Amino acid sequence: MVVENKAMQIRREIQKRIVSLIFNEKLLDEIDRIPMAMRPRGSESFRCCVYRDRALIKQKIMAMLGFEVKSEDDELSPLSDFILQSYVKANSEREILHVVEDACHGCQQNNYIVTNMCRGCEGRPCEVNCPKDAIDIIGRRAVINPDKCVSCGICESVCPYHSIIYAPVPCEQACPVGAISKNENGKEVIDFDKCTFCGKCLTACPFGAIVEETHLFDLAFTLKRKKSLTALLAPSVAASFECSLQQMKKALMQVGFENVVFVAEGAEQTAAHEAAEFIEQGENLLTTSCCPSFVKIIKKHVPELADHVSSTPSPMVYAAKTAKKRYPNAQTVFIGPCMAKKAESFNVNEVDMVINFEELAALLLALDIDFASIYYEASKIEAGTDAWGFAMSGGVLGAVKNKLPQNTNIKPLVINGIDKKAIKQLKIVKKQGQYNFIEGMSCEGGCLGGCYMNVKTVIAQKRMNKTIEEIKQSESQMIEISDI
Repeated sequence: MVVENKAMQIRREIQKRIVSLIFNEKLLDEIDRIPMAMRPRGSESFRCCVYRDRALIKQKIMAMLGFEVKSEDDELSPLSDFILQSYVKANSEREILHVVEDACHGCQQNNYIVTNMCRGCEGRPCEVNCPKDAIDIIGRRAVINPDKCVSCGICESVCPYHSIIYAPVPCEQACPVGAISKNENGKEVIDFDKCTFCGKCLTACPFGAIVEETHLFDLAFTLKRKKSLTALLAPSVAASFECSLQQMKKALMQVGFENVVFVAEGAEQTAAHEAAEFIEQGENLLTTSCCPSFVKIIKKHVPELADHVSSTPSPMVYAAKTAKKRYPNAQTVFIGPCMAKKAESFNVNEVDMVINFEELAALLLALDIDFASIYYEASKIEAGTDAWGFAMSGGVLGAVKNKLPQNTNIKPLVINGIDKKAIKQLKIVKKQGQYNFIEGMSCEGGCLGGCYMNVKTVIAQKRMNKTIEEIKQSESQMIEISDI
C-alpha cells in the first residue's frame, strides 16, 4: 500500500467519471469532455498549464483502454474513437502496463544530490572521502560529477550538515527485479521479459505516468446490459473496506452482480492440494503458487527453483471453477488488491474479467452506494478461518500445515515481500538445504500489502484479524446450534 497522493486521486476520478457516463448512457457523447471537466479554464494545473494537464489526462484514459500514445495516428483523434476501437479481452495475453511517456518526469538519474544546505566547509569530508574523486568544490559548494559517481553514499554519511541527500528514481528503486529503466530519451520503459506485475512501479511513480489497462469499463458495460455476473471476492476485501463481508456482498448485489463467491472457498482447496502435493513428492523442496507475481519472480529471476514451484492452482482458479459449476451461465469477475492476478487470468478460461479494489471503490462511488446505509443480517461465511488467513503473510503456510499429518517434516521459510535481498536469499535456498517449504508473497504483509489496498498494512492486519475472529465465533455458534 502506498501513501495517498494526488496522482492516485486523479486516476480514481477518471475511473469514476467514465463509469458514471457508461451507466448514464452518455459515454460517447461526453468522454471527450472529461479532461476539460477535470481541468477547467483558470483552475490550478500540475504542469505548465491546464492544457498540458488535459493532454495527459487524455493519454492516461487511452492507456486505461489499452492504447499507447504512439498508436495515435492523429493527435486530434477524440477519445470516443478509442472507445469504439477498444474491447478488453481478459483471455488474451499482452502487456497490461503502459508508461505514458509525456507524463513521465524523466527523473534525474544521479542518486546523490548536493542541496543548497552545503556550506563549502574547510573540512570538506565529502571530497576527501569520495573513493572515485567524483566531488569538486566549485563556487564554495560541493558538486558531484555524475560520470564518476558510483552512488556509494559515503559523501552523504560524512557530511556534517546533511546537505547531501539520496534522491532515487522512484519507480526504478521500487522495482525489485530491474524491469524498468530509462530509454535514450530519458523516459522510463518496462522490460516485460523481467516484469512480474507486482505493481510497485505504478504505486511509486508520483506523476501517475504508469497506468494499468483496465477491465472496469467493460464490467460497467456488462452490468448496464444486465448480463449475469458472479463476483469472486479475494479474502483481503475484508481489510480493504471498512464494512462487513455481508455488507460487501449486498453492495455487489446492488451494483448488479447476481452472485458472489468468496475466494476463501478456493483457498481451502489450494491448501488441501498443496499439502497433498508436499507429501506426494516426499517432503522435498516446494514453493507456494498462490501469488502469481512470486511465481513469475521464480521463473524469470530464480530459475533454479522453477521445478520446485507447486503445480497447485491458486485460490482464484479454484474459486472460478466453483463459480462456473454453480452458475454456468454467468461471467466471472475476480476482485482483489493485485495487478498480477490480471496477468494470471489470461491463462484461466474460467476468469472473464479482473478488477482491483481501487476500481471497485470507483464503481461504488459512481453508483452512489454507501456501505453505512446497507442493512444486513449476520449469516454464515463460506470457508474456514485458515482460508481467510491466505490474505496475510504466513497465512498460506499456516493453512497448509494444518492440512498435513502431525508427523510431517516441514521446514518452512516465509518470504514476506520481494526485494533484492529476498531474491538473493531465494537463489541460495536450494544449495543450503535448510528449508523444504517456501511461502512466497510478492508484497510485504501478503495480499494486505497489495498495490491496490487503500489502507496501511497495519490497519489492514487489524481488520483482517477482526474478521477472522468473527468467523471463528460464527463457526462456534453454528456448532452449538447443531448440537442442540
